[in-house]
Amino acid sequence: MTLYLGKTVQKDLSILNTTSTFLPTASGEEHRYNNALQDPIRRKILELNNHIPNNMNYRFNNYGFRGEDFIVGTDCDVCIGSSNTWGGGNYEENIYPSLIAKQTGRTVYNLGHPAGTADGCYRYSAYWLPKLMPKTVYSVWPAVGRTEIILSGTDELTKNKIKWAKHISKAESKRKTVEDEWPNDNSEWFGKYFGNTENSTINNLKNLHAIKQICDTIGAEFIVARPTVINLTDLSAELQAQDTVNIQGGAWPHGDIGRDFKHRGSEFHKLIAEYLLNRNDYDNLCQQLERDLWQ
Repeated sequence: MTLYLGKTVQKDLSILNTTSTFLPTASGEEHRYNNALQDPIRRKILELNNHIPNNMNYRFNNYGFRGEDFIVGTDCDVCIGSSNTWGGGNYEENIYPSLIAKQTGRTVYNLGHPAGTADGCYRYSAYWLPKLMPKTVYSVWPAVGRTEIILSGTDELTKNKIKWAKHISKAESKRKTVEDEWPNDNSEWFGKYFGNTENSTINNLKNLHAIKQICDTIGAEFIVARPTVINLTDLSAELQAQDTVNIQGGAWPHGDIGRDFKHRGSEFHKLIAEYLLNRNDYDNLCQQLERDLWQ
């Protein structure tokens, strides 16, 4: 396995210990920002969220994750997850790992990864949690419908994280079977696997259980919530009264939109940090996934 699959989150090791105005692995982010500057409504959204002028940077630590360098032996907590944990489109000081650190006064390392999956959460947890030995592991848990595959003959992940719905819809739109979307010797198997979304649910549940087991082994508390626990009705009256734009997770008010126009903004992160500090949805989430499988 390469470092990319083991302990670093970025394939390009040259970006370790650097900062970047836009995420190097997501060229569309800069394109969307520049286009938004030319659109009156989207420009206003950027202004409302303090992204004009464009002063936000992503800080990559010594292993390519966002934030502080990982120092083994530090009394710490950890956050794991996908781009909601990484903090896509948001200032580092406003994302929920930073807010939890501010609230608790503890070091909080961010193991979030852009376009992340439950598989990725497990990979990084299996490597890092026994080394960092956090007291608490917080997670905004990735949705069902994503996974990652290491293809035969390579030690790198597929370029794009696999999504069940994406490949099913592509096949349908082209009047093909799902198997046709996998141009390799194992295409029939891939197609059958990704043709049934129950496999996605099982995959998500297995990784959730596996990380809980790692946490139990090292004596850490595992606190989990889906991003969907925060709704429009949880926002201030001022934000609820605003026009909305469709982003990941659905319609969200103009005053709480990330710079990338994909993720929710600082108010969402404030609310999810408060939620994780006061509630734990691990048992409920497991039960929900089990119901989806067996009812």
